[in-house]
Amino acid sequence: MKKKLLLILFCVTSAFTQAQTLNDFFEQTNEFLKKNVSENGKVGYAQLKKSPGELIYILDNIAKLKTQFKTKEEAKAFWINAYNLVVIKSVLEKFPIVAVNSVSGFFNEKKFVVAQQELTLNDIENNILRNIVADAGLHFVLCKGTNGDAPLLNAAYVPEKVNEQIKEQVKLYINNKDFYRIFKNTNSIELPKMFEIYKNDFVTGYFNEIDFINIFLDKKIETTYKVMTKSYDWSLNTK
Repeated sequence: MKKKLLLILFCVTSAFTQAQTLNDFFEQTNEFLKKNVSENGKVGYAQLKKSPGELIYILDNIAKLKTQFKTKEEAKAFWINAYNLVVIKSVLEKFPIVAVNSVSGFFNEKKFVVAQQELTLNDIENNILRNIVADAGLHFVLCKGTNGDAPLLNAAYVPEKVNEQIKEQVKLYINNKDFYRIFKNTNSIELPKMFEIYKNDFVTGYFNEIDFINIFLDKKIETTYKVMTKSYDWSLNTK
């Protein structure tokens, strides 16, 4: 009987520790991003290079974490935050740099330990997150260290709000005055490169890229424009 009670106590304690560890991760990430990312999504890499301790501490903790997520939202928030933090750490390791594409294997070779798994950034995005976030919203919340993608949120994604946070980021980015350009003389519209790279995520059946952005635009636009995409801006998203 005593052994059974000890086993039950151990299980309860372990579950409590796991929950606390995840909660701590969300809280620590939130504080870190608020201090080091501007409201328009620029990262203070220069200052972080001098004092990377807080980021190293957070990533060291989640490297040892054995994830047992209670909900899809918990998994979604964890892996989005983990991806964004790993990108920042990857930049810091090579900083000062002007662009992440100057670093060989930045996305597909360099491995980090997250949740007891050795993973590249591409592993997290394509093998984990794309199985959790089954819509195009994913492309608006991952920070890739560039100015060519949606800006980084200066707060943590958290389980209880992650779906709303993703929608807010999509709407914020799409309604930015620089998001698209219309050329009436050629009846065309120019969109960010993501709409070409991930075209199949935005176009399904009779639903095209403009139909997608019209969901979020405050002022809707004609759906008959020919879609073109901008050259990708690889410059570093630094303050």
